[in-house]
Amino acid sequence: RNGGNCMKARILVVDDEKEMCWAIRKNLERVGYEVREANSGTAALEQIARETFHMVILDYRMPGIDGLDTLTGIKQMGSDAPHVIFMTAYGDDELAMQSLEMGADDFLHKPFDMKNLLFRVRKLLKLHILTTEIETIRNNLRASKESILAGCDEMKSIVSTLDKIAASDGPVLIQGETGTGKEIIARAIYNSPDNPRKNFAFIIVNSAALPDTLMESELFGHAKGAFTGAMSAKRGLFDAADGGTLFLDEISSATMALQSKLLRVLDSGEFMRVGDTRARKVDVRIITATNKDLRREVAGGNFREDLFHRLNVLKIALPPLHKRGDDAKLFIDYFLAYFNKKTGKNVVIEQNAIERLCAYNWPGNVRELKHCIERMVLLADGDRIAMRDLPERMKEESVAVSGGSFTEQKNRAIATFERNYFKTIIKDAGGNVSKAARNADMNRAYLIKKLKEYNFDPKEM
Repeated sequence: RNGGNCMKARILVVDDEKEMCWAIRKNLERVGYEVREANSGTAALEQIARETFHMVILDYRMPGIDGLDTLTGIKQMGSDAPHVIFMTAYGDDELAMQSLEMGADDFLHKPFDMKNLLFRVRKLLKLHILTTEIETIRNNLRASKESILAGCDEMKSIVSTLDKIAASDGPVLIQGETGTGKEIIARAIYNSPDNPRKNFAFIIVNSAALPDTLMESELFGHAKGAFTGAMSAKRGLFDAADGGTLFLDEISSATMALQSKLLRVLDSGEFMRVGDTRARKVDVRIITATNKDLRREVAGGNFREDLFHRLNVLKIALPPLHKRGDDAKLFIDYFLAYFNKKTGKNVVIEQNAIERLCAYNWPGNVRELKHCIERMVLLADGDRIAMRDLPERMKEESVAVSGGSFTEQKNRAIATFERNYFKTIIKDAGGNVSKAARNADMNRAYLIKKLKEYNFDPKEM
């Protein structure tokens, strides 16, 4: 069993029977996977839009939208869609075959043996690793700083530093909420013309699909006979990345034992394969990413302070989408054009719907926005997307928040209100800051401070 924090595959179990969800969850967690639950198809689609999942275990019979409709929604997410194991009642062979035709990767008849489920999960996750590596190679060929949408001053400043960061050789720490584009930034650094390692390997450690018991072998390799099943020696990802760059995502979830070994590589360039007695030396640049505050993790005893300082040489802090001013509109326009071209459609979004999309706080950040636009374009009956076509969570006049701690969600709600309020009073005042401050009974200096915080230019408003 895995203990404590570790890099794990994230699996969503979807079934209206809470006892079934609990049983599957406990068996998956026992072998080291990170598991979430959803008790309806609608709840599942909303969770997948906000959070990355490697696999969904999906039941057919549920209130509201059934498993097949939920499967359709999942597969409409394109290359970001997780693998799906479809569950049906025993005897529903025709339904099981239909699920495969609609894009499910495997199916199980209820009741089933948990060992059988675990075997199928492991098999599909191995496939996930291979397909992700192929996709990584493709993305590496096209990712660059020119492909990063940056309208607000903070993102422009980050993009302007990427070539300088690429030219150096120090470790890079990219920090930001889930869905803010940390991997895209890492690829842009690698693909910079100023990167002296650009002709060598760039490897993304997709270790989230592996329990920590296998992580050391995956990163450092192992000697023949190091453990049961090690029939031959294996090169690790550090060996494969020698001369190039290794991108370690979700570094905050690495175990203390793994953190110790990573520190040694950073300090000396040396490591040992599992079961070996001879140290090996590599020349690898490390880029790491996390959606957590590593200083807090250090303070809480969950992350080594010495490793944090080694990783935090060149830090990039990506702002959440709701703090990027009008960047949401840039992404809406970009993804609308992209998915129109991909589907051969010419869909437009009505202005009031665009305003509602821009006002939404996007807890899943750019990834959630991308999935939202893709889904609406695919499901559009005509050539217009109206307010009624928006996801239910965005139709409410006061957009509800979801996920995260109370403090995080309270701050998001306040930021959403402030952003809309300041935009409105400046527009009503014709861009005149003094007039807007008087109308709002607000100190002018405070208003100017807030306009800078939200990247609003009164002259453009």
